Amino acid sequence: MSKVKKATLFLILFLTFSFFSVTSVKALSIAVHVPEKYTDVQAGERFYFEVEIKYPENPTRKDLRLEYEIKKNNKIIAQSKVLKAIETQASFMDFIVIPESAEGGLHVVNVKVSDYEILSEEVSSSFQVIGEGADQVKMYFMILLGVVILVGVLVVINITISRRRE
Repeated sequence: MSKVKKATLFLILFLTFSFFSVTSVKALSIAVHVPEKYTDVQAGERFYFEVEIKYPENPTRKDLRLEYEIKKNNKIIAQSKVLKAIETQASFMDFIVIPESAEGGLHVVNVKVSDYEILSEEVSSSFQVIGEGADQVKMYFMILLGVVILVGVLVVINITISRRRE
């Protein structure tokens, strides 16, 4: 065989296999942003965050499942699931309630996006939880204890002054 025929045969085989081996690639980009106002949130309150989804290869409206998880030290303390219909892109605010029993400190919000096929992506962002319950109860207890001691001291002073007058 001549070199031209070999090159032509190779080119035909290459093009044939190239058309049959085309794989489907899904380009999905997601991001989660925590607005500055919600980087510090009290336990028991709503935690708001923004989810941005870009799916440029999607020609029609498609249902995507979104799973939200709040974690502290890889332990899930709150979760929520929603279904959103997305075309090529979407940006929206969503929230999840932080349990009142949540400890203060650094927490992570995970957002998982998937469809009913092979598409699956996950992103996360961090924020601070300010433990409201325990600290606030201690503060109220200290104020109440101070008031009781003040009233007790005033009663003792009043009794002492009334005995001296007699």
